[in-house]
Amino acid sequence: MSRTANTLTRISPSALRRALDPVSRRLLDAAVQATEATGTLLWAVGGPVRDLALGRPVRDLDLATATDPAPLAEAIAARLGATVHTEPRFGTASVVIDGHRLDLAATRTEHYVRVAALPSVRLSATIEADLARRDFTVNAVALAVTGSGRGQVIDPFGGLDDLAAGRLRILHSVSYHDDPTRLWRAGRLAARLRLLPTSETVTAQALAIAFRYFDAVSPRRLWREFALAAAEPRPGAAFALLHAWGVLAATHPSLALTSEASRALAYRRGPLDPALVLAVLLAQRPDEERAAAIARLGAPRSAARAAEDAARVLAAAPDPDSLDTLTAATTDARLAALWLDPARQRDLQSALRRWERTRPHLTPVVLRALGVPLGPALGRALAELRRERYLANVRSAATARNHIRARFVSEGTSR
Repeated sequence: MSRTANTLTRISPSALRRALDPVSRRLLDAAVQATEATGTLLWAVGGPVRDLALGRPVRDLDLATATDPAPLAEAIAARLGATVHTEPRFGTASVVIDGHRLDLAATRTEHYVRVAALPSVRLSATIEADLARRDFTVNAVALAVTGSGRGQVIDPFGGLDDLAAGRLRILHSVSYHDDPTRLWRAGRLAARLRLLPTSETVTAQALAIAFRYFDAVSPRRLWREFALAAAEPRPGAAFALLHAWGVLAATHPSLALTSEASRALAYRRGPLDPALVLAVLLAQRPDEERAAAIARLGAPRSAARAAEDAARVLAAAPDPDSLDTLTAATTDARLAALWLDPARQRDLQSALRRWERTRPHLTPVVLRALGVPLGPALGRALAELRRERYLANVRSAATARNHIRARFVSEGTSR
């Protein structure tokens, strides 16, 4: 991926408001109105400011405040009839309405006592100190949306210059030590915004991988990062970068992209179901490696099943006995197999769809009338009629009756 220069647009509270969807705009307006009487300072921080500068739609609304965000969240919710969630330990609150979310956080500093630990938080920091705790310079930018400084852009680390130049620059040398999942975030940002990591960022990534920082990250957090990468507009580009940087292999060696997996994801538009992406990455792996990678990621059972089913679909033969075992395979599994081996899978999955549509010419009631007893013999008769119809050996109900008389009646039913 080459670095591309970006032309940045003007950043202002009114431009931010215009870039929001109608529901998020209502959330922002309610937040501003709720602070008017108290004079509370509010800043849009990180992603919203970055995307606004790039002229992109602003999909996430993150605001920082110098005070406790919980009362502000309650005031916003009261205006809109929304719901509130708070996390006092970290000084955060969120307001949710109609599937849209406003995240509020008290300005703070953080200290990590060990790799990937939850941070120790000190609230009531300055906005500059709050920005200094973040991951990349392009995310360490704020826009004042209330107060006497309304409209002021706060960019102490040159994030906008990096954004204009197409650079992804780590904010401080221990960023990946504090939170190794930022390596996944780097891949998502670089792919989405076409940013190229600076030399110091590349060095920090290499050190984080060499010192095995991912070993300290819980499976639950890893799955969240995996799902976020799958949800990117260009998930193939994100996973290609994560592979090239060694992030996938550092998470688990079996996650490294094969050439088939790389081609399968290359031109897909996101968001993709993470179960589908997991199946693409793991279906070709030996059973033991696949199971180990699933466990390391903490993948939910539905995603694990998709990966396992995809492996079976890839290995299946287009005969009725094999096809019958594939009817329970998930949609994600079938699609992953098709993407991985399109030349073979088109024929196999066409045969599978035909097999699923195939029904015996005769019903159980007719079979009973012909003398086939209840129990295993009836099940065998139905299965054989379905198979013979699929193979075009039995083409009508009359032929099916003759077949049953010959196979299940005249020969007896002790079979």
